[in-house]
Amino acid sequence: MIPIRNRKKTLKVTVEEMRNFAFAYIEKYAPSKQQLKTYLLKKYLKTSTENIKKKDINNLIDIVLSDLIKNKFINDKFYSESKAKSMIQRGNSINKIRNYLIGKGIENDFIKETINKIKDDNSDQDFFSALKICKKKE
Repeated sequence: MIPIRNRKKTLKVTVEEMRNFAFAYIEKYAPSKQQLKTYLLKKYLKTSTENIKKKDINNLIDIVLSDLIKNKFINDKFYSESKAKSMIQRGNSINKIRNYLIGKGIENDFIKETINKIKDDNSDQDFFSALKICKKKE
């Protein structure tokens, strides 16, 4: 059996490797779609092969991501809600939650939905956040 690194990589081997990288990362971190895409791109750049173009790699990453979304391994709506919930428990403001989600590449629709849900459930989230900060300063 020939080790993978010594033989020329085909597109099929690369897709399989990307899936394996993706599953390992999802298992460990539960990322957003954008985080996983960035991770896979960085991972590929480390193990770069000369016979495959970057455009092809982006296409492969998109294929892997769409497959993971279809099979519900990645769900940005769930990610948005769960991160917001944990940030609320830590006393973060709505603006901080919104900016965090934007930074993670979550779609605006999911962010708006999550923020509206926070406002419905916890009408004074910013007030509670301010109280928590004041208590920390004492």
